[in-house]
Amino acid sequence: MSFTINKNLALISVLVWAGCTSNNSEKKELTVTKAINDTIPETRERVSQQAVASYSEPVKDPDGLNDWKFEIKAYETQATFEFLLKIQYMELAVTDSLFIPNFGIRPQVKMIKGPYPLSCVIGFLDKEGVFKEYKLVEVAKGQLKIRQIKSYRRAIFKKS
Repeated sequence: MSFTINKNLALISVLVWAGCTSNNSEKKELTVTKAINDTIPETRERVSQQAVASYSEPVKDPDGLNDWKFEIKAYETQATFEFLLKIQYMELAVTDSLFIPNFGIRPQVKMIKGPYPLSCVIGFLDKEGVFKEYKLVEVAKGQLKIRQIKSYRRAIFKKS
């Protein structure tokens, strides 16, 4: 049994050594770093208790007894680029997080009507004020679904 462990350790050591000694002269390195000119603090001094963005539409009740709705509200958190989503569908209440990338501007969450009945696209505005889709919240076959539809990140490329 100790032979098997030593054999595995030897194999791992050879693989690590081979990876460390490979020729890197022609490889370009992709480095993601924090920009020096970031002016937006990572935390908020004051967190608003009011929703910063919201979307709502009524949900039909066949009996007419309930005032149901499909509603999403985004709230600030202590972290500048993180928001709390509170989602209501009929009697179901759930929460989710929304992380906006730091593009050097204060994040501005926006919600628009989605492509399906009882759906909403959640996103943010970029530096030019263009809406960037990020998440889709929808009701499909009576089920509440939340999914990320696009990803964004800021990267600085450097040649090595």
